[in-house]
Amino acid sequence: MLEKLKTLYGERMVGSKAVSKHDALWFQTDEGETFGVLKSAVTDREKELLYCLFRPFSEPHRPQQLTKREKEWHEYFFCDAPLQNPGNIQLIQGHFFKMEHAPEERQAIKEAVSGFFKDPLVVWYDRHEAVIVHENPSPFLAKKELSELADALTSDFMATPVFFSGQLHPVNGSLQGKIRFEKQMFHYMLEAGDIGNVATFCQCLPSFLTAKPERVHASSFSDAVREALSDPETSLTIKTYMRCNLNASLTAKRLFIHRNSLQYRIDKFIERTAIDIRQFEEAAAVYLMMHLL
Repeated sequence: MLEKLKTLYGERMVGSKAVSKHDALWFQTDEGETFGVLKSAVTDREKELLYCLFRPFSEPHRPQQLTKREKEWHEYFFCDAPLQNPGNIQLIQGHFFKMEHAPEERQAIKEAVSGFFKDPLVVWYDRHEAVIVHENPSPFLAKKELSELADALTSDFMATPVFFSGQLHPVNGSLQGKIRFEKQMFHYMLEAGDIGNVATFCQCLPSFLTAKPERVHASSFSDAVREALSDPETSLTIKTYMRCNLNASLTAKRLFIHRNSLQYRIDKFIERTAIDIRQFEEAAAVYLMMHLL
């Protein structure tokens, strides 16, 4: 689609650094790519068509409030820049959220977030949307804690934030595409109104897969999950656990192992993936992933 637009508009189709943000109309594709078209090059009819086909993007330039590290993540996720990894970041988890606020409140929002994350990286990519990049998360932030954060923001800012917790990802060449996929899922759930105030990737996967099956591929899932499930023992353990309706005692009997050994395997999977398969929604998502990998 973008290639066809480039053919139509040529040099009048611009990137985020090429012109002032006020000189162009800015949009974002479902894949997370941002582009602009010079206002002088667009007729009223073309403008209506662009707004029908693409999501308006209100902040294509890097927000000035970002720290150096936040800017690096912003450039990598949303501007196709290479990742500037200092070398000690092995894993990240992205927590997307949307909350209406005034720009001058962003520092106060970050301070509130810091009560739940150590050294939070809050990467604003739109007027009211951001992703909290949790580097080397240990421990992982549970859904209950995100709910507490949402309640705190509601109390402090008289707003209604919505959170979407993504997967745990190794920092590698496929990270950018996976974060963009999670951003797509977040936007779909916002539009569908099915997310509540806090949701997780695993919670949203079944409904997103049902509505948008063409967008879900094996490459959409975290490499941490793919690697864990590639181990035959882990795969067999999880399949048996699910067939036994998450009953640990029955699963241990079926596998002819001690219950403590089963618990060790389950804990190890949770540690590697940040997916708590002891919870039905998390287990259901893993079951779907196993059939798509």
